[in-house]
Amino acid sequence: MALPAAAVGPEIENPRDAPSAPADREALGLVRPYQGMVAWPTVFLALGIVAAFALGTTLATMRIIPLWLGLFFNTLILYASQTPLHEACHGNIAGKESRWLWLNHLVGYACGSVLLHEYKAFRYMHLAHHRDTNNPEIDPDHWVAVKGPLNVLFRCLTIVFWYHQYFWKQIAFQYQIPGRLPLAVHIVAMHAIYYGIALGLSLMGYWREVLMLWIFPHILASALIIYFFAYLTHMPHEVHERYRDTNLFWFKGKILGPVANTLYGFQTFHLIHHLFPRVPFYLYPKAFRSLKPVLEREKAHIYEFGH
Repeated sequence: MALPAAAVGPEIENPRDAPSAPADREALGLVRPYQGMVAWPTVFLALGIVAAFALGTTLATMRIIPLWLGLFFNTLILYASQTPLHEACHGNIAGKESRWLWLNHLVGYACGSVLLHEYKAFRYMHLAHHRDTNNPEIDPDHWVAVKGPLNVLFRCLTIVFWYHQYFWKQIAFQYQIPGRLPLAVHIVAMHAIYYGIALGLSLMGYWREVLMLWIFPHILASALIIYFFAYLTHMPHEVHERYRDTNLFWFKGKILGPVANTLYGFQTFHLIHHLFPRVPFYLYPKAFRSLKPVLEREKAHIYEFGH
């Protein structure tokens, strides 16, 4: 099924995000202080991720640490790289400061490259997910909306292959939509660079390192990302209401809360992100506390853990 033009362009977020109902207008006023700033913590996180990926790859390549440990380490690093890549997709690094837009895109390309997800392709697909959350025909993340642990595991481990199929079939070759041909050419060129580097290193004798330190971590980290950031956060994958199509996991406690939020990349508050995608991830807890009365009135899916 080809996507309509309005469903895949990067220019707008989900039309449901526009404030219209009284609850939306109230929520927009409450959340306004948490939007629009240059997100320097995200920039520093991105720098740390790129440096950590380079360090882990170097240590494993030199056999200072074994390849299996490098695989584990790089998988965790690539899992973390989703956060700044995701923030860049929404323009959250530059905020309202257009003069920092170059930095926003630089972070997106850098973190996308180490994760082996091309920035522009990932952005188009992710914004399609926002516009049509839980739509089985259009939402690219709906691939993991299946029953049974083995089916979920298989879908998570194959998400990168599904993303490729989805992008080329549903977006890139829709030439009736303006800008699709240049986009397709750009994506082809970027993937040629990525896989050209991988192939070149493999031909030089580093095929074990390429597989263990980049390709396999790419697949495993993407599986973790889609499970925690899409499968769990959108269960049961059938709701289409603005305040109820995404879950919020509220971990309480001075230890449990910070640990769970950090390991989850603050997507424990995924509902906040879907309601207001321009709030930086590290401000989700504050935004949640401000929005909690509105969310409760709208019967949002809030799951509490700890006390």
